[in-house]
Amino acid sequence: MTTLILIGGKSQRMGRDKATIERPDGVRQIDWLARLATLTGGEVFLSMRNDSAPPLDLPVVTDEVAGGGPLAALAAIHNCKPDGPVLVLGCDLFLLDEATVAHLLTHRDPARHATCFANRIDGWPEPLCAIYEVSGISKAAGVLARGEYCARHFLESLDPLVLELPHPAALDNANTPQELDECFAKLRHGVTPKTVQVLYFAKLRESRGLDEEKVETLACTPAGLYEELRFRHRLPLEIGSLRAARNGDFCEWNDPISDGDEIVFIPPVAGG
Repeated sequence: MTTLILIGGKSQRMGRDKATIERPDGVRQIDWLARLATLTGGEVFLSMRNDSAPPLDLPVVTDEVAGGGPLAALAAIHNCKPDGPVLVLGCDLFLLDEATVAHLLTHRDPARHATCFANRIDGWPEPLCAIYEVSGISKAAGVLARGEYCARHFLESLDPLVLELPHPAALDNANTPQELDECFAKLRHGVTPKTVQVLYFAKLRESRGLDEEKVETLACTPAGLYEELRFRHRLPLEIGSLRAARNGDFCEWNDPISDGDEIVFIPPVAGG
């Protein structure tokens, strides 16, 4: 089985190359993913833009469709290695661990077009830690040709075998500095379920349709909590436009939260 590590994004929201970020143990993210890729026993490739240099000595495939995202990477690796399945790993999965990859490999169903995990928040199949069989990955080029680029929709269309995550937060990703702080907090302190009271104001209250609610979360920080809620409820505002408060006091986005806390997300005042 071939492994394809996706490092072709521009990391604009993160502000630096995610592949070369050092994890709390000092290991670069790309080196960690390459280590996990060895579990397949097959070749490991990097999916990259053709205007960047590889961060380690592995063979590279480049997207043939500019702006095609993960689907373009799938089509490219299929052109390069058309005769076997491909394990795809996204570069932003800082919580991905050996047990999760091993579980995916052990429970793979070669008779299906793909095997993947369900997202822990919305239940949709997760495309960036998944095994694509030849019968599935061969469809990527045709989907791209129709101008369709959503990797989640593509994976859903393959009717994959969808597994539950053995470690619920293993596929939590990081695309911003705040999300990276959340992932690192989970790596340092573990993942502990907690229940918090969340208060909404102004535009967030309008979008959510309520003033407050009790929320069960795996988040370690206000940033992690907000991103969970934003993803689950499609909240309209990004962290950069908000302030957070914890138990009545303004707090930083990377401050720790505890079971029983009251968290407030405060949008900007209209016209202010």
